[in-house]
Amino acid sequence: MNISVTPLTGEDRDRAVEIARLQNNFLECEITIAVEVIDGSLSPAGDYQTLVARDGDGQIWGFVCFGAVPLTENRYDLYWIAVDPGAGKAGIGTRLLHDMEARLRLKGSGHIYIDTSSTEGYAAARSFYEKHGYRAVARLEDFYRAGDDKIIYRKIF
Repeated sequence: MNISVTPLTGEDRDRAVEIARLQNNFLECEITIAVEVIDGSLSPAGDYQTLVARDGDGQIWGFVCFGAVPLTENRYDLYWIAVDPGAGKAGIGTRLLHDMEARLRLKGSGHIYIDTSSTEGYAAARSFYEKHGYRAVARLEDFYRAGDDKIIYRKIF
């Protein structure tokens, strides 16, 4: 699949929201926050950026949302990354991640942080982050709810 990565536009918003809803591990409350972040990235004054992966026909297959951590220097949070399950293992998530990292490297060296759940539904996400050089640096027990720890990953670039 020939994929290009571009900033989210207003015309892309509904498809990005649809992709968030297609994820089998996102709770409804998580989708609500993902939509807020997507919408925030469309505001010129917003603190977030969203990039979309599109094929040669313009179809959007995934997105990544990220932004600077307030009160820090060159520290960034990856808030959401999601790929349409129909895309299979076409490397779209990797392409989005690498493009985000390249854009952030242009700003100088820094750190990227990712918060995720310890539940089984997020095992593939944790494996994906580790495969791409992110390391677990903290675990907050029972953070989201009893038995659901928050795992914080970091990559230094």
